[in-house]
Amino acid sequence: MVASLACLIQCLERTISPDRNILAEAQLVLEQCVQENVGQFISNMSIVLADSKNSPVARQAAGLQLKNCLTVRNVSLKEEHHRRWLALPLKTRKAIRERLISALGTENVYPSCAAQCLACIGAAELLSSETETSSDTTSLGDLLSVLANLIGQTANEHCKEAALEALGYVCQEVNPNVLSNFYTSILTPVLNSMINNKSTKRIRLAAARALLSSLECIHPQFETEGGRNIIIQVTCDATQSRIAEESVISLEILVKIAFFYYQHLLDYMDQAIVPITLNAIVSSDSNIAMQGIEFWSSVAEIELNLASGVYDPTFAVPKSCQYTEKALPKLVPILMEALVTWQDLSNDIDDLEDWTPFKGAFSCLMFLAQCCPNIIDLYIIPEVSNRIKHSDWRQRHAALWAVIAIIEEMGTEKAYENLLPLMAPIWELTDDKKSDKVRYGSHVLLNRIFELCPALIPKALRPLINGLLEHLDDNKEQVAAATCRSLASLVKVVFKLVSEKKDGGKPLTFSLSRYYKEITEKLLKCGEMSSEHLQFAAYQALADILVSSPHDCYGIVKSTIQTLLRKIQNLEDTTGQQYVMYGTLSRALARLDLDENAVPLRHEFMSSLLSVLEAGVVKEEIFLATSCAISLLGPTELKVHLPSLTTYFKLAVGLPDVLPLIVGLIGDLFRVLGTESLPYLDYYWTTIIDLLNQKDIPTKLRSDCIATLMDMANSVGVLHYQPYIAPTLNQLQNIAGITVKNDTDHEEIQENTLKLYTVLFSYTCVDQEFGQLEQNLKLECSSRLLLMHECLKSVSKFMEDIIDEETSDIVIIAGGILVSLVIARLGAAKANTHTLS
Repeated sequence: MVASLACLIQCLERTISPDRNILAEAQLVLEQCVQENVGQFISNMSIVLADSKNSPVARQAAGLQLKNCLTVRNVSLKEEHHRRWLALPLKTRKAIRERLISALGTENVYPSCAAQCLACIGAAELLSSETETSSDTTSLGDLLSVLANLIGQTANEHCKEAALEALGYVCQEVNPNVLSNFYTSILTPVLNSMINNKSTKRIRLAAARALLSSLECIHPQFETEGGRNIIIQVTCDATQSRIAEESVISLEILVKIAFFYYQHLLDYMDQAIVPITLNAIVSSDSNIAMQGIEFWSSVAEIELNLASGVYDPTFAVPKSCQYTEKALPKLVPILMEALVTWQDLSNDIDDLEDWTPFKGAFSCLMFLAQCCPNIIDLYIIPEVSNRIKHSDWRQRHAALWAVIAIIEEMGTEKAYENLLPLMAPIWELTDDKKSDKVRYGSHVLLNRIFELCPALIPKALRPLINGLLEHLDDNKEQVAAATCRSLASLVKVVFKLVSEKKDGGKPLTFSLSRYYKEITEKLLKCGEMSSEHLQFAAYQALADILVSSPHDCYGIVKSTIQTLLRKIQNLEDTTGQQYVMYGTLSRALARLDLDENAVPLRHEFMSSLLSVLEAGVVKEEIFLATSCAISLLGPTELKVHLPSLTTYFKLAVGLPDVLPLIVGLIGDLFRVLGTESLPYLDYYWTTIIDLLNQKDIPTKLRSDCIATLMDMANSVGVLHYQPYIAPTLNQLQNIAGITVKNDTDHEEIQENTLKLYTVLFSYTCVDQEFGQLEQNLKLECSSRLLLMHECLKSVSKFMEDIIDEETSDIVIIAGGILVSLVIARLGAAKANTHTLS
């Protein structure tokens, strides 16, 4: 333990040292203090934080240490931290809280550490109020009252600001349903601070942030007209502030009000909210414009969800008010102007990836199209027609992206009708001389037109193909890459249309056959360019085109595959180009029929992959390609490579970076080999079980191991997997304890566990009436019956642990399949004896 408070302060100051050794030593001392006496450590940190004589560095570091002792992100660990706090003597807890309150406004830093720690204590004390009845217990209500008094009565601006900050943090930390009982204690000081003419800029901003954080928990205020009027009036007034930051936060409040209280907006839309948000969109301040756009995107998304029946708000919403449809005549022209205004450089395509008002306006138009698919074209297409031939490249660019935003929702017939007159200017823009962005946007739009409205593809294909091939040489790599995607989209849709006429069978030929060789050769050349972005696009397009090939192009497909294999062999170093080429080959080889020429190509592909793996390359693309190669070869041809694969697997299992990918390949191997995998079962089953026995392996890897065990069981069948059932069940009993809610990896492990239980139950399920069976067979059935009971016991416990109202649909479905199988095999009466959840 640190000998003195002075020594402790010295350690805190060293936590910002640029010397790693000093930093590590200081952190180690602090961690030892926590382990030896966490209560004393928390108290000491509050003393350091509260003493304004200490250095700002020490105080801030103390606040961070204190916060880490009070809360963490992990839900289960957070409750543990709260209980640890409550285990401290009541007198100590009160003293710490009083120190933190006294520290409010003395830190001169944002965010305030004292404010954050008070919020954490408020959340922990809530747990106290649920479990203790003592009138002396520090309550959440007490804390809110103290903060309200500080805000309303103190003359110290810094203290008032920090108290507002603490109030906002409390609203973020504590369950909003609990806080709704104290909504007046929250709203009164916040609203008073926002409307008080004497409030400074800092106080108004702090109050606005607190209101933004509190909106979910003040729902009783919205239940009365008077209560709603006050909040809407204060918020709308604040949006008109000359201080941009205050205006932005107030608009954020409107966005959040729309989300939580959509049903209460009707009386305020026409006279206040609509003009405020539309004016915000045309603001020269990008942050204000973004919030205006965000409001309408949020409203459109809500109405879309209401229309589809999937909207599940905190409070019931009776029906859609169709605000977006009513606003379209005014909103669409303003969004079009945003598309025009918020563009910087004519040739900077990369900035299209940034979240700017341009991208926000585009996204909003997409939401509007989804909300109002039957009428959106009435407002968009006239705007597009007026701008697509404009002399200003920004206008042309905006027109293209407006069509991209709505084309899918227009439907095929409307798209054809509206875009047919625009096809000539759209095609002309693919060769726009003034703006790379315009050329890029035109190819993005062509891609969508080919996919969604193939009737617009011209009958004369030669000019179209020539133009696309020419644009592959564009000096802007993003334009050339977009052209690759347009070309691939064209080939895919033409192939699909011809295939549909053949009832899904591969056609003998199609209208692009005469251009097929020319297209593939050009894409191969694009794949040799230095730009990785263009390489990826070219090889992706090449894969799409090789897969979409009629019989008369079969020879070109094989020769292209051979070319790719040669290119891979000739590359001196493993590069990103090689990884993409392997992905292209994986898809192209699947297109080949299993004739005498195709099998050697697949063997060559697998040999090439093995050489890369054995060279120590750890890339997901290589493992995915190997998985594909295993499936393509099939059980008979795969035997040629089994010695090399097995040798590599045995070496790679010990490499942490390779392990997750190897486990998946082992599962692939068993799926393909089926019962012919028996010679490898014992070794690989033991390998997977050894991995599961490790305590600290990632959840995703544990889930993959369970999936591989399922592959093994399915591959070898019930007879051969029988000796492994009992130890597999033992492993699964440990899974429920490591799962948590709201985590995709944990959902996956739950699903895979239920699927493996389904296989194991089907393998152990026997008729419990043995009758006149022979003795040996009766003993075998009795043994399997015991396993079945053990399996169902584990299943029942597992489902009880993981399934509740928050469980994902995918897990519920897997559980439902398992329960259905149990009932089908045993009957409802016998199944109920196992109390399945």
